[in-house]
Amino acid sequence: MSIFQSMAANCPACGTENMVEVAASVNADRRPDLRQQIIDGTFQTVHCQSCGTNFRLQPSFTYIDVGRRLWILAHPIDDLTQWQTLENEARTVFDTAYGSVAPKIARELGATLAARIVFGWPAMREKLVCHAAGLDDVELELLKLAVVRDVQNAPLADGSELRLDRAEDDALVFAWLDSSTEEVLKTLRAPRAAYGELAEDPAAWAALRGRLAGQLFVDVNRLLIVAG
Repeated sequence: MSIFQSMAANCPACGTENMVEVAASVNADRRPDLRQQIIDGTFQTVHCQSCGTNFRLQPSFTYIDVGRRLWILAHPIDDLTQWQTLENEARTVFDTAYGSVAPKIARELGATLAARIVFGWPAMREKLVCHAAGLDDVELELLKLAVVRDVQNAPLADGSELRLDRAEDDALVFAWLDSSTEEVLKTLRAPRAAYGELAEDPAAWAALRGRLAGQLFVDVNRLLIVAG
């Protein structure tokens, strides 16, 4: 089941305290509408009762979609520099619920799930889009590195990130986003064939693939950010 908790959230515009229901866990099998809200970018958006400003609460919940074989622990973007510690904690959470120390029936279910940890809404949304498109997220992260290498004037900076926006028949559409505001800074299209070409030259990407494969934090930031 999906679990929500009541909490106070201050409006960033006027400071008014708004009482809201915040997700502690999301079960997409039972609440596909919540999954769609994450993809639409509307989940956990708050309308201030005083000034009318819309603002979005950062993610801090577990997400499970047994039908799509996916389990995610989502953290706020500000936690990104602590990814190594939080990845270890996520592994413990998963192992307790579905892994080595879980009851047998839960372990059998867990064996079918891809377990991940993400930071911020763009990363959370991307995992859902990636899996819905039938893409391997390890290969997707490697493709991002190839894209950044070949693109001129890429908006590389602290606070920006490259995320898969959507998958089309012949292309993968990426967006450079501001991590805090989710504002799109730039978009680009990569031929869908480029995704498959990575697997055709495994030696060239073996070292980087080895640093991502089998991990919970499957993200280029794993390679770029020194964990605090």
